[in-house]
Amino acid sequence: MKTMTGALLSAVVLIATVFSDTASAQKIRPADPAPPEAVSRYMVGTRLGYITCANKYRDYVIKYDRFALVNEGQSTVTGSPPPDDDHRACVQETLVKGRDMYGSAAKQAISTPAKAALKDYQTAWEASLSNLARPAGEKPSEYRTRQGKVQARLDELQRKVEAQAK
Repeated sequence: MKTMTGALLSAVVLIATVFSDTASAQKIRPADPAPPEAVSRYMVGTRLGYITCANKYRDYVIKYDRFALVNEGQSTVTGSPPPDDDHRACVQETLVKGRDMYGSAAKQAISTPAKAALKDYQTAWEASLSNLARPAGEKPSEYRTRQGKVQARLDELQRKVEAQAK
């Protein structure tokens, strides 16, 4: 009887401890405030659009590098260079969509610092899309290096927008 009572008491103490730990864990950290919905949509949409276009341009750079490698030192050109229409159309379409989303995001960014951060991001984002392609051919490694810097800058501006918009 004593063993059964002791085991039952241990089980009750264990259950109480688990519920107590769960309740205190929920009280410790409140949820982080999120930016307004339109700002979040704008940030996600613009970044996904940029990544999509950047990937299309990366594919073009790789194909052009192969074309140049095959024809290097040749007196006659074999094949034709890859078309760059795909990434150019992507850039134009993405710019239009981003500008459309910007209006509603700017309306939901209430404070002056939030509006300024959003405008800075919009300016940098448009510039990065517009300057995605280089007029002269570049090597894939050069593109990756340049792309890393652009992504880091957009990441920094995005953190600033999200912090200000809350």
